[in-house]
Amino acid sequence: MADPASPSVAPWMGDDFATVFFAVADAVPSDRPALIHGRKTLTWGQCDAAVRRIAEGLVALGLKPGDVVGQQMRNGPEYILLFLACSYAGLVPVNINYHYKPGELRDIIERFNIACIVHNAEFRAIAEEASAGKVDMILIEAEGGLAGLSGPAFEAPATERRFFVATGGTTGMPKAVMWNQQESWQALMVAVWPMPPGMPPMISSSLPDHAAKSAQMPPARALILSPMMHGVGLYSSLITLLRGGSLVTMEGSKFDPDAVIDTVKVQSVQSLVIVGDAFAMPLVEALGRRDDATDALSPLKAVQSSGAVFSQSNKEAFLRFNPGLMVIDALGSSESAGTAVKIMTAAGSMGGDAFMPVPGRTIRLFNADGSPLPEGPGEGIVGRSGPLPLGYYGEEELSARTFPTVDGVRYLVTGDRAQIDEAGTITFLGRDNMCINTGGEKVFPEEVETALCAHPSVDDVRVIGVPDPRFGQRIVAVVQGSAADRTALEAHVKASLAAYKCPRDWYFTDRSLRLNNGKPDYKAARELVEGLD
Repeated sequence: MADPASPSVAPWMGDDFATVFFAVADAVPSDRPALIHGRKTLTWGQCDAAVRRIAEGLVALGLKPGDVVGQQMRNGPEYILLFLACSYAGLVPVNINYHYKPGELRDIIERFNIACIVHNAEFRAIAEEASAGKVDMILIEAEGGLAGLSGPAFEAPATERRFFVATGGTTGMPKAVMWNQQESWQALMVAVWPMPPGMPPMISSSLPDHAAKSAQMPPARALILSPMMHGVGLYSSLITLLRGGSLVTMEGSKFDPDAVIDTVKVQSVQSLVIVGDAFAMPLVEALGRRDDATDALSPLKAVQSSGAVFSQSNKEAFLRFNPGLMVIDALGSSESAGTAVKIMTAAGSMGGDAFMPVPGRTIRLFNADGSPLPEGPGEGIVGRSGPLPLGYYGEEELSARTFPTVDGVRYLVTGDRAQIDEAGTITFLGRDNMCINTGGEKVFPEEVETALCAHPSVDDVRVIGVPDPRFGQRIVAVVQGSAADRTALEAHVKASLAAYKCPRDWYFTDRSLRLNNGKPDYKAARELVEGLD
């Protein structure tokens, strides 16, 4: 994520990702590691050749500029190589959640107009069942399949480079966010190089300048734990690689916190990319069990999170093991690629407990009906200007509501309700569509969940509203934690929040309360409550 300090000069406006990748590959040492996956390491020189070969193979298969290519793949070198090859060939890559069942995948294929699916071998049966008889599919196995792709050289097509980011579906059916690659470059602020706290960022002024800086700067090494099939993982991967750095990914399909810590130590990882407490909690627990925790975490300079609640207690725990860390909590989405950040160090938090807008974004509040509020401090739905997607694929009406133009300025209305003070800092309240109205008081689940997660007996928690004849809705907590005690938790909540925000009903479970991408699973919590009532 970008350093919060505003750049003093305008950064380079960027280019398509393949053009930048090839320029950086020409500038950096060819033997510099680019992609590290377990014992497998691909150098920048090898990746340069692989991207060109894969693109030639895709074109030889009959894919044409503008065709949509689905990536049903786990984290690994193949994921980012394919993404860049699609960019080179003018194809449109889109992430596919590899947990989808055939019916869910069939819906995505039809609505996103997918022409080709690239998948790991383990997903072949699902991909074939979902695509049969629906569209003309080309199925390619990632293991061996990408290595076997080849074709004659071609001239890169003169077409707009785009990619889709499929949303997680937490606010309805998954949608395809359409990004122009140059606009995404600006949204991700790839040309603005973060420096240590207190120093202004370094800024690329052109493609040659960016490539030269990529060669001159010590290469960053980032371990991407967030799935690349979601925006957080993909965006972080692109930022690291397009600055000449090295991407590290984990082998296997299960999250192993001790293996992650070992990888940080052995690979001298400088940046760890996670999705909130879903990753932070088990990592902190594993660190607490290890005698070498401080030594293992010593290479790290930053822990970066986005897409889910990252509790204060877990941030503080990381800093105890490595006081030199910068802990970055980003407020963002597939549509925004970053709206605001909260940065914490051992010396304290920038802006206290509030978020600061990312440079280049103008924040404005909106009413729930989409109408803009007067500029300035207040409470409402967060909207931001700046580099934005083109909209949602095939969703013109939704695109118009989500990306309104006000006084000649185009905004993204995020759906996040927040308060903004006179200094412009943002206090995030929660998703507006999740707000619980109990007896006329508004309660945001995230606020109560954050308070509860600070209690040592709580592993995770979801807070929901259920119908109540007296109050309209009553607050219910579904707690994951075998040692949790209702009386203690009630006292804990009331010690930091108004009494009306304390849950009236409590349910305890060993079941996971998160989706496969690490985000909160409110549907599972509601199903549990309804099943036990």
